[in-house]
Amino acid sequence: MDFFDRYHNLKARLAPFRLRTDYETVKTVAAIDALADRADVIHYGNIPGGKILDNPVGIDENNLFSRALAHLEALERGEFPLLGKFTEPGISLADHSFFEKDGLLHLFYNRGFVGYDWPERSVELIGHAVTENLTDWKILPPAVSVTAGQHDSFSVWSPCVLEKDGQYYMFYTGVNRNIAQATCLAVSDDLIRWSKVKENPVYRPGDWAPWGEDRWSDCRDCFILKEGSRYYQYFCTTAYTDGEHTRNAVGIASSADLIHWQDECRFLPKGCAHMPESPFVIRRGARFYLFYTNCGQGTCYAVADNPLGPWEERGLLIGDPQHTGDLAHVPSCSEVFCFCGRWYISFATRLPGNEQYLELMDFFWNEDGTVSVGEKVVRPVK
Repeated sequence: MDFFDRYHNLKARLAPFRLRTDYETVKTVAAIDALADRADVIHYGNIPGGKILDNPVGIDENNLFSRALAHLEALERGEFPLLGKFTEPGISLADHSFFEKDGLLHLFYNRGFVGYDWPERSVELIGHAVTENLTDWKILPPAVSVTAGQHDSFSVWSPCVLEKDGQYYMFYTGVNRNIAQATCLAVSDDLIRWSKVKENPVYRPGDWAPWGEDRWSDCRDCFILKEGSRYYQYFCTTAYTDGEHTRNAVGIASSADLIHWQDECRFLPKGCAHMPESPFVIRRGARFYLFYTNCGQGTCYAVADNPLGPWEERGLLIGDPQHTGDLAHVPSCSEVFCFCGRWYISFATRLPGNEQYLELMDFFWNEDGTVSVGEKVVRPVK
């Protein structure tokens, strides 16, 4: 059977499942469509890769179609292959931010595309969903988009939402066409309608970093922590070590008003051979816990007595037992939060073909100051 026949046979077998409206089926059908359609595009000559990233892992005709077929066969057996994985149907969900208000948990997230790595189809929107129980999610209109002619004209990544004086602040990574990344800000009165501030971008690294508008420059995945009268921004970056050589780092800046920022220091994890991405910080008692993605391994954490450090590395918390060799295909973008009296840690699972989903695990604060994780929280099927 040639590709034309295999593709249309898959679509015909998939058609009966389109009549169903339950979330698990809708999510799986959307993933099958995205994977098969991308395989179809590649088959007829659209080769993955290009100016920024060549040969993205898993984005090839055979892998994409095989994954689509495996998902379909699971549905035909009465199984849900993506159970316990949340995303807006058809969307590849990576960096994200939780915010609780009036019993609703708001989730803001990157809206990538299944079957495409981000350089091929830019992340033009930050998505928004809400839930009362971590089981039933309502997809709301996207919160923020790229803006032509501005620094965030190519992509918008990694939202972080907080409240100050009755107003909501969403920090996010604005990316220009050269992949120069900087911290941008939008504000809202209701968590639904967002307006970008005129000062954007509100932060970019100083001379301690090899940052420039005209080239790929690392300043992304910011997280904002309030401690006392100041706010601390943690972000993924690259820092000079001796005026010439550089190291990947978590940068830290501080502000009194969320608009004007001053550089503070850098954390260079010794156990991180690649970029420490998606930092997240939470205070527990007198200690500060920094979670970050150790690319190639998974979610790691470090502990300090001060929001500026020094940080004591505690190692890997969530690893990938089926690591594919791709630096991005590990549990990443973790956040720790408490909802309805129960602690969770989130992470994004990225599968070959840029299928990326949000998952949750039970999270525990141990008496000795360490932390640990429990079982994955699987979404019930209704």
